[in-house]
Amino acid sequence: MNIVFLDYDGVVNTPMWDADGEHCRYNFPLDNKVNNFQAVQWVSEFCQTCGYDIVVTSTWRSYDNYKDCLINGGLRTGIKILGRTPYVLNKERGDEIQKYLDDHPEVENFLIFDDDSDMGNLVDHLIKTDNKIGFSMTNCEDAIKLHKTFER
Repeated sequence: MNIVFLDYDGVVNTPMWDADGEHCRYNFPLDNKVNNFQAVQWVSEFCQTCGYDIVVTSTWRSYDNYKDCLINGGLRTGIKILGRTPYVLNKERGDEIQKYLDDHPEVENFLIFDDDSDMGNLVDHLIKTDNKIGFSMTNCEDAIKLHKTFER
């Protein structure tokens, strides 16, 4: 099984101007969708091309609609959102991902899409995004290359 550990803010949810051009802001879980459709399409492209499912690492995972927010943001049909990483008190995101991996030995390959670098010893699996742009075509190309180095 191949997994993308996906953050939302800075990856598929980026600062965007509202329709009247008065406010630049991120979406929030109560908006019921992430706001960067293009970034979601590039994540979808990677998942479809390389055969990856998604596990959400975002702080949005604490909301019941965390899956809907990604689907409503444009995630392509057929890409599975398997769940979310556990919260590990006073630890970094990399520790939460490691806990998920420890609990799911069926994961063979994984990548991390995030705008932060707090991945500890998993940093070599990270595709780091620009938090103002989100997951881009260049990130997708880099992820495909990295996937090929980890492919078993």
